[in-house]
Amino acid sequence: MKNLLFVALLWLVSPLSLAEVESELIAGDYRIHYSLFNSSFISPEVASAYGLTRGKRKAILNVSVRKIQPDGADREHPAIVNGTVKDLIHSQDLTFIEVREQGAIYYLAELPFNDKETLYFDLQVSPDRSRAPYSISFQRKLYVE
Repeated sequence: MKNLLFVALLWLVSPLSLAEVESELIAGDYRIHYSLFNSSFISPEVASAYGLTRGKRKAILNVSVRKIQPDGADREHPAIVNGTVKDLIHSQDLTFIEVREQGAIYYLAELPFNDKETLYFDLQVSPDRSRAPYSISFQRKLYVE
């Protein structure tokens, strides 16, 4: 049941903030999705089920990797995800947890933020250990909801 709640959460959160915070990178045979949202969007039950902290000044970064199949479809694929987040003064390593569900694998990292703060992200996503990781850099301005 908690798996269905989390999938429903991601479907609900993404459309609300799609233009602002969801992006995709096609890299070789992989489709890497990454999104950032305020943790207050998730219900207390979902937060508890996944050990996440809800709060007006807490965000969640979600990364998922899908392997593109020969027929053009894609399917979930495990990866190693690392990264950092910086503001104008501080830098911190992101700690990702892996969430596996039927048909999906998510890597989630929590981070604090201040209202109207621009954060700079540098991610390394490695779906294939025999190749160098893919680098993703982006910035987002966050607001307290």
